[in-house]
Amino acid sequence: MKTGSKGWERAAILAVALLLISSCGGAGSTSADISSEGGTGISNTFNSTSEMGVCDIMPIEVGDGTAVVDFEGVEGGANFILAVGSASTSGLASPVRLAADESLPEPSIAGDPLAKAMDMEDDGYGPQQVLSAWLRAYEHELAETELPPESAYDGSYSKSAGFKAMKAVSVGEIEDFKVLASLTSVSSFVTVTARVRCVGQNVVFYVDTDPEPDGMVSDEQVNELCDYFDRVAGLEQGLLGSLSDVDGNGKLDVLMTKQINKLGSLGGGIVTGYFYASDLYEPNEAARSNLASNEREIIYTMVPDPAGRYGTPISDEFAMSNLLPAVLPHELQHAISYNQHVFVNGGQPEENWLNEAMSHFIEDYMGYNVENPSRYSMYLASPSTYGIVTQGSPNLMERGGSYLFLRYLYEQASDGDAFLRALSQTGRRGVGNIEAAFGGASDFNKFSQFMARWTVALAMTDRGNCNDPRYTYRPRVRAETGNWQGVCLDCDAEDNRGTVLRGVNLNDYYGYHNPTVDASTAMFYELTTLPNSMSITGTQGGGNYAVLIRTR
Repeated sequence: MKTGSKGWERAAILAVALLLISSCGGAGSTSADISSEGGTGISNTFNSTSEMGVCDIMPIEVGDGTAVVDFEGVEGGANFILAVGSASTSGLASPVRLAADESLPEPSIAGDPLAKAMDMEDDGYGPQQVLSAWLRAYEHELAETELPPESAYDGSYSKSAGFKAMKAVSVGEIEDFKVLASLTSVSSFVTVTARVRCVGQNVVFYVDTDPEPDGMVSDEQVNELCDYFDRVAGLEQGLLGSLSDVDGNGKLDVLMTKQINKLGSLGGGIVTGYFYASDLYEPNEAARSNLASNEREIIYTMVPDPAGRYGTPISDEFAMSNLLPAVLPHELQHAISYNQHVFVNGGQPEENWLNEAMSHFIEDYMGYNVENPSRYSMYLASPSTYGIVTQGSPNLMERGGSYLFLRYLYEQASDGDAFLRALSQTGRRGVGNIEAAFGGASDFNKFSQFMARWTVALAMTDRGNCNDPRYTYRPRVRAETGNWQGVCLDCDAEDNRGTVLRGVNLNDYYGYHNPTVDASTAMFYELTTLPNSMSITGTQGGGNYAVLIRTR
């Protein structure tokens, strides 16, 4: 997704957002290196590579020293995948040296041509990601400076005395809303007039009245979305925890407006919607972050725009199959997360990478996983470049990776729903939240162990007969919506985008490599010509680990 901005402009925008987060104890506060605790968590009964059969796994303890792998006695024709990773969460890259005891023939083309052919100008920061960076950054500021009444902390936070009284609304009523008018400023907004088009048990749908009478969204489309999201809003709160209720009406408002399409056009792409916690606070003219408050629980979405009158052309069919059904549970998760972390538990908002991972996962959980495959396809093409634990707002590839990571842990948890609930209903954040919520056995309860096993799952899933449930994703299934639910790494995604997945990118191994592995990433090598032995040397503080998998 192109933003139409120069790379340095985009970097400057995100740097400011990152500064805001870091200055108030945000995502920059993650542990520098926890990888020394717990090892890889991978069960291993092999004393040598010659004992390994197809689909067997051998962990290699690297750390900041050197490990030697001996291939003497391995039968001819055997192939392996070597995964070399970093379980550090510092955000710093670590060099790793791979050296064979002999020279091996260098392939004519090293690496996957697909990864080399990617459009590297697109860094994954479209207008949606730029907007999210600013909103999540200012939410950290809100949580620091605009504390709610003490009643918030016992879970009973509702309308305060300064809020305007909200009455029950009926279809046809009209109301004005303040909607953001900039991707990079929370004090720039426009007034949108909208009409109530549907009232459900849990949600109220408003639609922009301009233009009328030709309209942008049909009654049939609104009712379809309203019925679907009314059910989902109840399920999602039952799973993750309740929303706040600052206006006392017991419902979540949804505003569908062309202004969101216009926001996307400012960056040369698409914004599907947003939630911004400023709407949960009373207006305060002295605080720039509160100028656009609508004093209610509300999320905003784009509208179908086949003619491209307000930005990128978006057909009715694609909006209704992909974008709108996914953005609704996605943004609701952000709203629930803010309430649970800040109002109920008196903490800070969840770290951005895990907040987004939860939102992308909940799309899948609710049966609209159609947007995730294109994101994690880009991640799989270059998994050593995009760390899942980001220090700022994650780009598309990092979101894809963090979704895959969370999906894997959900499947490995003894009770996946309880795991998600624990991640949401807490004041803990980031890696510490993941470890506490998962609560696994001693050999599988640390981030370093999660990373190592997940790395194996990326290499083994959909690879022939490798079906060990500890190290592979479950087969994906059809949800009631007709969409795929779960993960496939080598398949036609059937996501209405034409995404075809071909597994994690495998680099050719030819004896000596000195790759740089980013924090919380891994690099994968395919070993088809084996040396007698090879050494793997990590970096001090890099949290480096390696895993060998026999594939043939």
